[in-house]
Amino acid sequence: MWGNLSGGEIIDLFMKLHGSGNKQKRDYLIDRFELDPKKKAKTYSKGNRQKVGLIAALSVDSDLYIFDEPTSGLDPLMEQIFQEEVGKLKALGKSILLSSHILSEVERLADKVVIIRQGEIVEIGTFAELRHLTRSTVTLVTEGDVSEIAHIKGVHDFMLEDDVATFSIDPSYINDILIEATKLNVKQFEVVPPTLEDLFMRHYES
Repeated sequence: MWGNLSGGEIIDLFMKLHGSGNKQKRDYLIDRFELDPKKKAKTYSKGNRQKVGLIAALSVDSDLYIFDEPTSGLDPLMEQIFQEEVGKLKALGKSILLSSHILSEVERLADKVVIIRQGEIVEIGTFAELRHLTRSTVTLVTEGDVSEIAHIKGVHDFMLEDDVATFSIDPSYINDILIEATKLNVKQFEVVPPTLEDLFMRHYES
């Protein structure tokens, strides 16, 4: 950013370069992101510099928006506002390319996920499709001897503590677990699907 220009001047410059800026939307976003547009850019914190870029991008009408680590330096409230604004663009049918290491953000916003390792695409698909590639975590409590579940095909990393069993399960075997668990009189049964972080780490742990 140009240190001697104010945040508002930089936003206006980017809007003019693009050619389709909306001043009303600019003012709305400045208010939403709580940015003081009159301060010089050299006085801004990292978070405020990030806001300038986001406001400039979101103030123009485009078919494609590209965001690279867009919420770096933002507090959780500002992250949420950014996600809400991206949601509005999606509702308008806009295409968005988002690169981020904040996997919860990707998980919330993305329709399709691409995982890249060492410059190569190693996984691509919808989040629902990718979830089938790794295991869910199960917590199980039964009246009968829950340790019998440990021997069922598809069960991994079985642990038993205070009559509470936790283990991971291949998605295709969840029905088999349910059938066997009901024979033991289920008191608690929880299945937590893998997060995007689980999918991501699957390719990086090695």
